[in-house]
Amino acid sequence: MTTSLLRAVRAEWAKLRSVRSTGAALLATVALVVLIGVLTAEGGHSSYGGPTRLDGFTFVHRPATGDVTVTAEVTSQADTAPWAKAGLMLKSGTGSGSPSVSLMLTPGHGVRMQAARGTEEFTGSGGAAAPYWLRLTRSGGRVTGAESADGRTWHTVGSVPDTGLPATAEAGTFVASPPFARSHWAGPGKVVGSAQATTGRAVFDHLTASGPSGATAGGAEAGVPGGAGAWQLTDVEQPPGPAGMPARTAGPGTLHEAGTAFTVTGSGDVGTPGVGGIGQDGDSDTVASTLSGVQIGLFAVIALGVLAMTSEYRTRTIRTTFTVSPHRGRVLAAKALVVAAGVFAAGLVACAASFLIAQPIQRGNGYGPPIFPRHSLTDPVVLRAVAGTAAFLALVALLSLAVGVIVRRTAAAVILLFTVLVVIPLVAQVTSVGAGLWVGRATPIAGAAIRQTQPLFENAIGPWPGFAVLAAYTAVALGAAFWLQRRRDA
Repeated sequence: MTTSLLRAVRAEWAKLRSVRSTGAALLATVALVVLIGVLTAEGGHSSYGGPTRLDGFTFVHRPATGDVTVTAEVTSQADTAPWAKAGLMLKSGTGSGSPSVSLMLTPGHGVRMQAARGTEEFTGSGGAAAPYWLRLTRSGGRVTGAESADGRTWHTVGSVPDTGLPATAEAGTFVASPPFARSHWAGPGKVVGSAQATTGRAVFDHLTASGPSGATAGGAEAGVPGGAGAWQLTDVEQPPGPAGMPARTAGPGTLHEAGTAFTVTGSGDVGTPGVGGIGQDGDSDTVASTLSGVQIGLFAVIALGVLAMTSEYRTRTIRTTFTVSPHRGRVLAAKALVVAAGVFAAGLVACAASFLIAQPIQRGNGYGPPIFPRHSLTDPVVLRAVAGTAAFLALVALLSLAVGVIVRRTAAAVILLFTVLVVIPLVAQVTSVGAGLWVGRATPIAGAAIRQTQPLFENAIGPWPGFAVLAAYTAVALGAAFWLQRRRDA
């Protein structure tokens, strides 16, 4: 049985290789996937791929000169957003985007530390929640952050050697709460984004600042070692960025003092896109974008799969094939193996080349770190998308082969497959949001979801469920083809 199948596979490979249209279809698949992937990368631009600052928060501060340690207990924090921030900061001034180092508590991500001169970010205790202690220490040019659950036992979160802070910096506490952003369909092909402002609230206690001698200062009337004056409230305002959206979308912050406790409210966010939870304009799947050419490559794959079977019916060589190999199921299985392997190999080359060529172009157009991380073919999610997309093309080829067996007419089979895989999805997308989502979930084109690497709202179905939908259609079509092949005269 195995030997007979191998002979049939060799015969089908020799037969398929001898047809000039086979090589042309495989070459066209590679060319189309790469070309469209590169053109898509060339046409895409992002305003947030670089070190754009999005500082907009409420800052309670004093000047501090030289070495200083700032300590406070965050006794409570409102859960206004997973990335709401309450913590300590050393900042060169009160201007948006000026160098700073911050140590913060967040409702959804525990303790984080970040520096503004680059993309440094350090992660502390992930499950930390108020009440919790934080400490920032500047020694020379280095700033170190530490955390404590009880104010006695401290653990280092991170250390930044080159902060860019001047000799006299502003030291104190801050509160920020980013807007709740969402996107939704406003109609076929129309996506609308909106942002709902949130206002964070936190209570700080035991706020102190100490110099090298250990002298401390706290409260509204005391001076800070190396500096002087009462605590000041400043709303750091970020000017509108390239997209026209400021970080702050709520009203001004507030400060209320009761004994040694400070209650602070504020909105906005702190840092660079991609760091500390800032993700404006990050709802893009750059990996899937490099593989967008597969939707055009389908034309060549469908033609190859259909012609692999219908060409023999058209030339009547199918009778000779069945005379040499009477076991019709074995013949169809051999054809399926040869077609699937050839398309998968060509698709793998095309997808890998498209990804490798398009990625540098995307980075040059703003889709770079930190908000858009660098990807490699060795990344598991990228490898799944690239190899899975090649497998998607192979399944489409098998589906086309099966339809060719069932219909036995080249034009009819090609028109049917184009309608199902290209025309209906396109019409559904421009006609109705609901229809577009339904087609993306319930028809064979759902298999294209395998190239997704980001959970975007517009995704109709997940990568593996979508691939399973296509695999089910292919299995049913092949089953019907095997059944009909064995019962027909030729």
